[in-house]
Amino acid sequence: MVDSPSSLAQSATSIAVVIPIKAFGQAKDRLSGVLTADQRNRLARATARGVLESVRGAPVFVVCNDHDVSDWAQTHGATVLFQSGTGLNAAVQEGMSAAHEYERVMIVHSDLPLPNKLRELLGSTVARNTVTIVPDRHRDGTNVLIIPLGVDFHCHYGAQSFSAHVAEANKLGLSLQIIEDDELGLDIDTPDDLLVLPTAWLEQHNITLI
Repeated sequence: MVDSPSSLAQSATSIAVVIPIKAFGQAKDRLSGVLTADQRNRLARATARGVLESVRGAPVFVVCNDHDVSDWAQTHGATVLFQSGTGLNAAVQEGMSAAHEYERVMIVHSDLPLPNKLRELLGSTVARNTVTIVPDRHRDGTNVLIIPLGVDFHCHYGAQSFSAHVAEANKLGLSLQIIEDDELGLDIDTPDDLLVLPTAWLEQHNITLI
């Protein structure tokens, strides 16, 4: 069941959202064989916008190293952190540090084309020491990660991050909730991922495969 905006706002007071976003013009290089540079830019903006809209009502920290992304994120109501370290794990850690006053943090990628169920995750009730993981559809990556703050949880984004995050939760003795979802499990990295998307979604965003 999807929570109402008022209940989401109440539950979101204890959870912040961290979204690392790569420069739109440099995103999705692996799609260069099927999408033009302009379409890859448009795709990156469309998925990022959808993610931000799906978590509206929660405090959002966007971590980036690009002024265009920074300006764009601020117009959508996010707090922007300019990344000082290198790589995705450093970006996530900086976002977690900025969100230290909250009980939990949701880390979500910006390339989820079907992100509506993020609102349900924000409004869900779990034990304080629970780690929630939504793996990608291959059970390799981690599309959404919700962790309690103050437990010294180290993120391991990259190849096989799903199993690495499961191991990290087990090492710390934290409860674990794994949610496999066809929509949240879809992120756009390869041409095969695009083929899974409904045709209507591609048409809506004016994206045509070469």
